[in-house]
Amino acid sequence: MPQLPSGRRIGLSADSVFERVLAADPETLAEIQTSVHEPMDLLPLIELIEFIPTVGAKEPGVPNATGLLVADLGSERCTWSGEDQDALRQWLTSAAAEEWLEDRFDELEAALEDYET
Repeated sequence: MPQLPSGRRIGLSADSVFERVLAADPETLAEIQTSVHEPMDLLPLIELIEFIPTVGAKEPGVPNATGLLVADLGSERCTWSGEDQDALRQWLTSAAAEEWLEDRFDELEAALEDYET
């Protein structure tokens, strides 16, 4: 989980992708199956979470949905500074981010296999 130049602490979440799979919407499942073939294909669908420092909460803070996806970086939807966005893009190429993404991809493949059986 990176801390951006502004001090923002950001995390990633694949929860919405898994919720869509569990909801078993055939159109959504078909979209996921045809567009996600390797871990990096999953990246644009990943949600960005911001951890808000809160008195009494453990570090890094309380997770808060930003309403943003990785795909929103560089778009009008993301109002963060260019410096923060660049730092996050750079972190997304790190070994830690790639490992996290590979784990989520493996979980997604297993969930899709469970759905098909």
